[in-house]
Amino acid sequence: MPAGGFSTADTSDSMSMDSAGDQASSQANSCDDSVDAALTLASELLALANAEDLHEHPADCFSLVSSMSEAMLSLRTLVERRDDQLSRLTQESESMARAQADAIVHSVEIIDELERTKQSLCDARAAAEEAAQDTQRLADTIFEQTNDAVLLFEQQTCVACNEHTVSLLSCDRDSIIGGWPEAFRLATFEDGTSANEHLRECFHGVDGEKANDIEVQMRSSSGVSFWSEVTFSSFSMKGGGHVLAVVRDITARKQFEAELRRHRDFLNNIISAVPDQLSVRSADHRLVLANDAFCEAHAIRRADAIGRDMKELGLGKYAEQIERVQEQLNAKGVSSAIEDTYIAADGAERIASTKHSLFSDAASGDNFLIATSRDITEDRQREERLRLLASVFNGASEGVAILATDGCICEANPAFMSMTSDTLKRSLVGSHLNEALQIEVEGFDAILDGVSTGTPWSGKASAHIDGKLARSLWISLSPSCDTEATRNQVIALVSDITEMENSQVELHRRAMHDSLTGLPNRVYFREELSRLVEQANESGRGISVCFLDLDDFKNANDSLGHVCGDKLLCLVSKRIQQVMGETAFVARFGGDEFALILQEQYLSKGEQALLLEQLLYTFRAPFQIDENEARVGLSIGVTRCPADSQDVDTLMRNADIAMYAGKNAGKNAVREFTPEMQDCVNLRHRVQTKLRDALSGGEIDLYFQPKITSGSYELAGCEALARWRTDEGKFIPPNEFIPIAEQTGLITALGDLVFELAAEQACRWDSIHAMPDIAVNVSPHQLRHPRFIANLESILERTGARPEWFELEITENAMMDDVELAVQVIDQLVAMGFRVAIDDFGTGYSSLSYLKNFNIHTLKIDLSFTCDVTTDRQSEAIVRSITSLGKGLDLRVVAEGVETLEQAKLLESLGCTTMQGYYIGRPMPESDYLEWVANWDARKDQIL
Repeated sequence: MPAGGFSTADTSDSMSMDSAGDQASSQANSCDDSVDAALTLASELLALANAEDLHEHPADCFSLVSSMSEAMLSLRTLVERRDDQLSRLTQESESMARAQADAIVHSVEIIDELERTKQSLCDARAAAEEAAQDTQRLADTIFEQTNDAVLLFEQQTCVACNEHTVSLLSCDRDSIIGGWPEAFRLATFEDGTSANEHLRECFHGVDGEKANDIEVQMRSSSGVSFWSEVTFSSFSMKGGGHVLAVVRDITARKQFEAELRRHRDFLNNIISAVPDQLSVRSADHRLVLANDAFCEAHAIRRADAIGRDMKELGLGKYAEQIERVQEQLNAKGVSSAIEDTYIAADGAERIASTKHSLFSDAASGDNFLIATSRDITEDRQREERLRLLASVFNGASEGVAILATDGCICEANPAFMSMTSDTLKRSLVGSHLNEALQIEVEGFDAILDGVSTGTPWSGKASAHIDGKLARSLWISLSPSCDTEATRNQVIALVSDITEMENSQVELHRRAMHDSLTGLPNRVYFREELSRLVEQANESGRGISVCFLDLDDFKNANDSLGHVCGDKLLCLVSKRIQQVMGETAFVARFGGDEFALILQEQYLSKGEQALLLEQLLYTFRAPFQIDENEARVGLSIGVTRCPADSQDVDTLMRNADIAMYAGKNAGKNAVREFTPEMQDCVNLRHRVQTKLRDALSGGEIDLYFQPKITSGSYELAGCEALARWRTDEGKFIPPNEFIPIAEQTGLITALGDLVFELAAEQACRWDSIHAMPDIAVNVSPHQLRHPRFIANLESILERTGARPEWFELEITENAMMDDVELAVQVIDQLVAMGFRVAIDDFGTGYSSLSYLKNFNIHTLKIDLSFTCDVTTDRQSEAIVRSITSLGKGLDLRVVAEGVETLEQAKLLESLGCTTMQGYYIGRPMPESDYLEWVANWDARKDQIL
């Protein structure tokens, strides 16, 4: 029944009454309208009746009476209908009144019932709240009184925790609630790695059926570390998903487990430390235990072998032996040792002596066979060695004698007996060592006492056996221990070193002289220089150290052959000796390097200078080698003592530096050492050292110099140029570090780095739709490197760059050094998709016959011609020829070094297709280059 106690029937009656009322009201309105109409007609009729001319209007009077009659009839009908309607409404009102009275009575009953229901609900709610409070108190008791830390999470945020959490983590509750606990974030595993992410994975991985747990090491706010087991489980509360985290302190358990592992490892280490092989087999021949020695001897892994049958491990022979041993043990209780050979893990054959014993497990009743094997290979080898030593003792070519502590001979081998006097050979035992060998060693008794106490002695002695020529003997005395470990004997080894000493004299002579020319070598030179420097320091007289290096010797050696080259070196050494005279110390270091020591006590500085110039002059004359003629020059470096240094190594280094300075200055010259030369060498060394670090430290960067087309002046790409900026921000010019890179071999690594940087830059430009047309220089060292092509392919693959984005510039001289190799490499580069340019064209010695063999795309005119093209007719003619050659071969011609408008216009008129230089744009970093490209269209009309 609806609230309030009213039924739908009551509502329907009310609605019917409302409808009837509306109809009655409508009918009443119609009745009123009819009465008004009748009254109007009656008024009109009365007016007509009072009219004086009534008789003149009979029709109108009749019409009004008829209309009035009709109106009255209509009014009557309406009144009758109204009476009927009022009667019906009266009945319906009475019926509705009775229904409303019934409804009111029924509503009172319902209200009473609702009151009783409300009271029951209140009682039930009170009981439920009391039960909930009991449950909450129970949950709070469990939550707070548990020995574990309990944390409640919602959306990875801690919303509640118990008091034990606060105690365990040594922090207040507010620092835990409201986020991911700090102890979880700082948790680690046993190896020290962070466990935070694993904790989060466990947190997110829980579901309604399965909990996740993990063991981590936590640190409380007070800094105390402890091991904990964290268990995550999910449950629903208040319509939302929650995660319960239980943190249990398992430090004691971990310590107990560690102690168990320590005891286990201790026992295992003891077993494994036993040097003999130890193994335990079960009754069914399965391996139960094996130590390291057993596993190493049979090349097996313990983890793979335990529990497997001996035959499965390839030890079937041992399984058969075990069966026999078990029979002996079962029958007699003991088993004899078995000696057998086996192949060790290193493939060597070893000998082992194995003993067996039975063990019965009282708990399980299982029987086990314990085998211990001892490697007796060394014992057997020692026995064999003793037999061998006996044969060696008797067959040794050196004399061996066993002496008593007083020097008397107890035993001697045949070789020793052959060294003794003929009169003592039969009565050698018991004679003294000095008497037997007829030697005199000062303090020999004291030496014997020292050897007897454990101090070995060796020395040389001269022997005059039976009046013959003196022989040199080398005698070594060492103590010998007997079986009771008392040093009561001395071992004497006697060697006749007479021939060896003679050979050493000859070897020393050879070691100090050059085998080809007979001149002193570097070792002899250094010894002599050391002696003369010391002498000069005492006498105050200076000396000059000169290093000489032949110029163009390699060409003569390669053209005439090595035999003639050796003859040429001999002739050179003779000419140097003839010119310098006997007072000069002349040496050959090797190859084409010679050295001189000139003393001022024989030659003044002026005389030395004249003599060296005379030496240079004599080298203008050719050397006649059989029927061939050879010409070589001479570069000489000079340093002086004590003016430049008093240290031998420094003097030799200074002379070498001065000699190379002469070579770099044009050869065939004498150069005296100056401190500036050393500064240049130091600078080169520092640059070389830093350059190695720069290649791997990101200090090398690229600058880009733009190129434009002639006529249209459109951008034609750029050239990538290496720039070195140290970590201190200092720029090192390319003309300083590139030559050093070429001299030290670092140019290959530098070239690979430049190309890789250019490839990465090209990819970035391609991604922004900029034109990645980059020219990259290739050094001769790169061109000759066997992995040049492979390195390029690797860089392209690694960076994703395309070869058609690049033009590789190779110098003309690099190509002509090895034409066949250059053609091969260039063909490979072109096949890959690269474009190839000849750089510095016009400065080398290539010919047109070679040029046609190169599969190239561009000729690049050297800037030396570009700089002078407007002022030098020869340079202009060369440029005109190169452009004509390029046009004829359908090659692009690039002029580099354009610095003025006049040069640009002239080069354009001569037919250069592309220009590059400071007038157009300097080398610039990437950002400046992109800005230059963006502004070029607006600038080119102004400067060109």
